[in-house]
Amino acid sequence: MPVLSAPLLGFALGAGLYWSAARELARPIRPVAGSSLLVATILGLFVYAPAIALLLEAEPDWAYAYLVPAEALPRWLAPWLILMAAVSVPLGFGAALRVCRGRVSFVKSWFWVPAAAGLVPLAVASPRLAVQASFEQFHGDFGAHQLIGGPLGYLLLWSLLGIGIATWLARRCLGFLALGGAHGS
Repeated sequence: MPVLSAPLLGFALGAGLYWSAARELARPIRPVAGSSLLVATILGLFVYAPAIALLLEAEPDWAYAYLVPAEALPRWLAPWLILMAAVSVPLGFGAALRVCRGRVSFVKSWFWVPAAAGLVPLAVASPRLAVQASFEQFHGDFGAHQLIGGPLGYLLLWSLLGIGIATWLARRCLGFLALGGAHGS
């Protein structure tokens, strides 16, 4: 489930990034759409997608919420889901930029709708996601460990912290671009 929610949450991340800088980017002083989309693309490719890839590699059964054993899935699925996560951030940013330009209140729906659609499956699967185990351990009711305080819990914490810091830096870059920093002013 977490890996299936990743593209929706990435879309929301991109739309939220635009939402946070919408007033600055809506100024007609300088065209910054291309540069700001590049910032969102870098965030998706070099921060968000690697975090998803790390979770898929570290605990693939957990990433699929123990619904199916990861080894039973086609080999192309994990790279495809990682690619979808990478593309989802600039897609969300670009969609919000294109549709919502000048209407900051409209941007909120481009953030909250995909965020809710991505979080609802995680909330439903939260009892499953609260433990770290293999598919066999989870369904055989042996060898499972609590997520909090375990290696996967720390991995999730560091991943979220890294995504948060990178998003803050991307937001700062967007502010710099909106002020004319991309053109040397």
